[in-house]
Amino acid sequence: MTDTPFDPIRRSVTVPLDPRAAFDLFTDGIDRWWPKETHSLTARNADGKGARVRVEPFEGGRVLETLPDGTEAPWADVAQHRPAERLTLRWYVGRHPGEATLVDIRFTAVDGGTRIDLTHSGFDVLGMDAAPVSSSYAAGWEHVLGVRFAGACRRIPA
Repeated sequence: MTDTPFDPIRRSVTVPLDPRAAFDLFTDGIDRWWPKETHSLTARNADGKGARVRVEPFEGGRVLETLPDGTEAPWADVAQHRPAERLTLRWYVGRHPGEATLVDIRFTAVDGGTRIDLTHSGFDVLGMDAAPVSSSYAAGWEHVLGVRFAGACRRIPA
């Protein structure tokens, strides 16, 4: 543990889909938009080629990356799965589940679509790694949510 708490990372984006469609794309459609070439376990070795990502759609489920050899590598446990409203993940991609941080994604109807608010917190559990990991995710979520997910939402008819 560190003595300094880390501020949560907060990212928001508004997309032109209703909350259910946005939630479904984020979860059921994650393999179509997630940047596996840069943000996956496979990216370290093969530029994400051949990897698949999926969310098991229930509380107690997992977020899994299927590696090119067929091995499944867990990224997170699903703590809350409320379609069209909220997805909360105990996030530990590439780490032991005991080092999980918390990713909370909320889907709120707004004029013209849905606002997605992502909060990633709990970095203190990472001890000495907390600062570099938090910094990396601050930039990473901007790309994952603000560029890739938002871009995928704009390509789907409302």
